Amino acid sequence: MPRPPVVKSFLIADSVIHDRITGKWSIVGVFDRVMAAGYPTIHQPLAFYIKVADAEGIYKIRVELRDADDRRVGIIEGIQLEVKISGHAVDIGFPAPPLPLERPGKYQFQLYANDEFLASVPLEAVLVQGPPRPPAPSA
Repeated sequence: MPRPPVVKSFLIADSVIHDRITGKWSIVGVFDRVMAAGYPTIHQPLAFYIKVADAEGIYKIRVELRDADDRRVGIIEGIQLEVKISGHAVDIGFPAPPLPLERPGKYQFQLYANDEFLASVPLEAVLVQGPPRPPAPSA
């Protein structure tokens, strides 16, 4: 089994774009806070950018969303990363499905490679007040 890679970056964003000609990555809309006028809510778009170093071999990548009570409330699986040249830094970006959040509070995304924990990144869900609604017309 390959040794675990060293995480250099683990970012949540609106989108991640890879230019296959230049090899450059564009990470658009990096965030660590979601605001909604009510919960439960669904947040989208959502993507992840990950940069690892000291990697070699094949890694099965998994990202879990955990709430403040450390309950797993979401999971993204099925991502595979293959590093053919030993010791190289490698970037990976991928879209994620819509993010269900049942209540405001603190969450974290946890990154795993081959079932081994590598890193986490926090996410805060905030309840915001919308503009006041006008009174309902009287009949």
